[in-house]
Amino acid sequence: MPRHIGWARCLDNVADILRRGAWYPVLEETTDGKVVIEVRQKPVRLSRVDVRVRAVPPDHWSVVVRTGVLRPTLGGGQDVVATYAVCPHCHERQDFTGHPESLKCTRCARMSPVDWSETC
Repeated sequence: MPRHIGWARCLDNVADILRRGAWYPVLEETTDGKVVIEVRQKPVRLSRVDVRVRAVPPDHWSVVVRTGVLRPTLGGGQDVVATYAVCPHCHERQDFTGHPESLKCTRCARMSPVDWSETC
């Protein structure tokens, strides 16, 4: 098993490659400004400016707030906000209601606090 040198989470400009709000193990930082992270047990090379890196593994749920436009077949669009949490252990997306202090993952069954200090 490779040694992790940190944890990385995507910024908005690479949210199509990585799961928004999820932290991934950093396997390597290169001299050309790239990081190699582990995604689904495969290495993915990204520019260092496209990710936020931290030294310690995540232990709180990340809250993701996404705003989009729902366009009905006739008429104008309507803003839609989708809010969900991402498990710090298995990266599962999970819906929630209210403002919970902690959540139990429906996939891995681990209970963890929710990080309300920063949303993605």
